[in-house]
Amino acid sequence: MEKLSLEEDGVAIVLVASDANLRQAVQQLEQCDELALDLEFDQNRYTYGFNLCLIQIADGKGKCFIIDPFYIDDLTPFFQLMENPAITKIIHHSNNDILLLDKMGCSVKGIVDTDVAAKILNYERSSLATVLKEEFGKEIDKSQQSSNWNKRPLTEDQLRYAAIDVIYLHKVKSKLLQEIEKAGRMHWLEEEDYLLEQLKYTESENPHLRLKHSYRLNYYQQYLLKWLYTFRENLAQQFNKPAHFVIPNEALVELANNPNTDVHEWLNHTRGIHGNLKKPKNERMLQDALHEAKEAAKANHISHDYPEHRFQRPLRTPETERRKELLTAVQQEIMARYGEYASKLIINQSLITDYSQNGKLRCNKKYGSDIVLEVARDLGIAIHVSTAPQQTSE
Repeated sequence: MEKLSLEEDGVAIVLVASDANLRQAVQQLEQCDELALDLEFDQNRYTYGFNLCLIQIADGKGKCFIIDPFYIDDLTPFFQLMENPAITKIIHHSNNDILLLDKMGCSVKGIVDTDVAAKILNYERSSLATVLKEEFGKEIDKSQQSSNWNKRPLTEDQLRYAAIDVIYLHKVKSKLLQEIEKAGRMHWLEEEDYLLEQLKYTESENPHLRLKHSYRLNYYQQYLLKWLYTFRENLAQQFNKPAHFVIPNEALVELANNPNTDVHEWLNHTRGIHGNLKKPKNERMLQDALHEAKEAAKANHISHDYPEHRFQRPLRTPETERRKELLTAVQQEIMARYGEYASKLIINQSLITDYSQNGKLRCNKKYGSDIVLEVARDLGIAIHVSTAPQQTSE
């Protein structure tokens, strides 16, 4: 295994940069009951797409393995380690890590999320830096947080930063879970971690309609925007640049809004256009894409009518207002009992609005639903529960 004469707070930092070294590292890590995990990735910040740049795993016994996927052909041994439910994976704010690994075909099991644990304990700010400072009085350097993890070779500062994100997680987990056990909220964490394990990476069905002001376009313009969006994605992938670096979002919507504009003039007078797009070959490709979009819209008889506004304000009636007031009273009592920030895991404005509109409590968390109903009973408030729980945003 490649030798690296680095250590951080008594923990040896071991760089893993080959398939053989990965297999050796995994053989050692398989002997552990608990592993601390973090990923560094690029999500349309410096390069195109959502890409893994680095893997950090601490064994809690004095070693931190920094796995460099840029030099490894087969990550299967690492994936198998992550999918082993017998080994606990301690992760701080695991959502994006889980989604990226799922995108790559790996379903992580045995998760304990220390960010969620901190929220359960009513932390106002639950970042790892905050938790380490409040629980252990330790300050950590976050200057490399926005580092470009695509660049090689990695600097010593980057390697130390990457290691710091995991080498304290065993202690953090032990301390927080001890407090959660005392508070009688362990079943909260178990259910939250289970829900995290169910996360799946999905692509948006109509990502072009998520662009700002796209809802202002008529059906014809939105149809053109979809073609232009696909053109931009293909070019961004070719350039290996974030799509908005090729054509800014607002510029793409502007072109769909004014499709008869002179493309050459538009390219040379629009801010933020990538230089490669202005090359004659790529300019012609853009012109062709716009022409094809217009022809397809014509052939498919796409209307120039405007769609109804996608956002509809919630219906307000005496009954919806009454339901809102009742559940808001329950929310206030939950905040008083469990804390302002912990209560956000249980009940939020989205849940209240949904209940006011439908008259049924649709909560995807059993412990959350149980607490809402218990508090409601204590307040003498009747809450109706849906027989088909619905995922609610937190």
